[in-house]
Amino acid sequence: MKKIFKTMTLSAATAVFSLTLVGQSFAAAPSFTDLDKVAAKDKIMALQQSGIVSGITPELFAPQAAMSEAQGVQLLVNAFKLNLDLVKFVKEPKATDYFVKATNDAWYANALITAAVNNVELPKDLDPNATLTREQFTHQLIHAMETYGKLPLINPVVADIKDNDQINVEYSGSIQRAINYGVIKLSADGKMNPKAEITRADAAEEIFNAIEYLKAHQAPAAPTEALTATEGVKLITETLGLVDTDIQIKIDPNSKMTRESFTNLLVTTLQSSGKLPMIKVVPVDIKDNDQIDILNTGAIQTAIAIGAVQLNSDGKFDPKAEITRADATEIATNVVDYLKSHQVHSDPGAAITATEGVRLITETLGLVGSDINIKIDPNSKMTRESFTNLLVQTLQSSGKLPMIKVVPVDIKDNDQIDILHSGSIQTAIALKIVKLNPDGTFNPKADITRVDATEIANNAVAAVKALPNNK
Repeated sequence: MKKIFKTMTLSAATAVFSLTLVGQSFAAAPSFTDLDKVAAKDKIMALQQSGIVSGITPELFAPQAAMSEAQGVQLLVNAFKLNLDLVKFVKEPKATDYFVKATNDAWYANALITAAVNNVELPKDLDPNATLTREQFTHQLIHAMETYGKLPLINPVVADIKDNDQINVEYSGSIQRAINYGVIKLSADGKMNPKAEITRADAAEEIFNAIEYLKAHQAPAAPTEALTATEGVKLITETLGLVDTDIQIKIDPNSKMTRESFTNLLVTTLQSSGKLPMIKVVPVDIKDNDQIDILNTGAIQTAIAIGAVQLNSDGKFDPKAEITRADATEIATNVVDYLKSHQVHSDPGAAITATEGVRLITETLGLVGSDINIKIDPNSKMTRESFTNLLVQTLQSSGKLPMIKVVPVDIKDNDQIDILHSGSIQTAIALKIVKLNPDGTFNPKADITRVDATEIANNAVAAVKALPNNK
């Protein structure tokens, strides 16, 4: 399998602000109508509601159909939430870079690339259109489950599989562990039927069982282990409340973090996200400053100035020393303490940024900690149009706003409104969340101030409370 060089990319200053709301978007997916006689019906429906499985049509799951290799890969990618968000390629990736039998413009191409880049154990001669056997899919699932669930090594109690002689010796260990994890069960006569094609229903049931096992057996990271870049990013974004915010910093996701690289990442994240106010830094004398990358010097001096890190008693920073989870957590917590005592209060009459708009909406609507799948540049100034659209989409995606019939009104400057936003604005007018000016215009491109945005958000809360189902 070819390897393509990749680096982690955290994007916030130049990329999009992405929120992902837990729950359904505006309309729930229709239930599958062909599962009545399927024992795993409830499990399949739960996976559908989580967005992990989909049908061959919106209403049909085709439970007894054979699972293709491409479908199996897509299922693993969905189940373990694998993506390319933190990867930057030196050239555009192609499915054929990894699997010669793939087709680059096929529906499965992105799933194959994602799985390969995330090191899912797949055969080099994978044929996307071939069907998977029970042993093949189970082996792939267990490998992915143990890798991304960070499961500890176990010595499985060896089950007596009556048709063990038919199992590929390379898969036997995975299958024994699958039995121990409760991912699969042997048939009533003690057989695995390894060479039988796995059905879509059976594959979905294995996925459900794997996810449930992981929920109950999460392995906590050792506080004294050196952090990887991926773990460092997660720690920083979770501690600072920046989950799903992207910061454009290139870093190898699997590299071990040092005191220098973690501190630089932390301070850069603070600055790019707008959480750190402008401060005047008086540089201190760092005895081992010659060991610090010159590009990281400013971030480390800033971290010292705000009390996030301290020099050793001998005046050294030890920039190249690996940083443990415990130490990294302490530094991130120090930053949170600093931010609490040095909050930035924006001018209520100034135009708000997208980051401020998102925060205002989620706080006013009581959605703090929720994620909404709406992409927006975090540093852009919000207009009356973009704020209203974001507010209405958030209401709809969060399930707070039911389906309503909107009678469009005549907006005199409707030609200035992005056609993708017109529905949201008409909805906001219908619910009296916003009003037109006396001359019938909306002024969609005008910057929106914090005062006006707050008023509109409060109107939204009142409108939701007034809906029949919320009285």
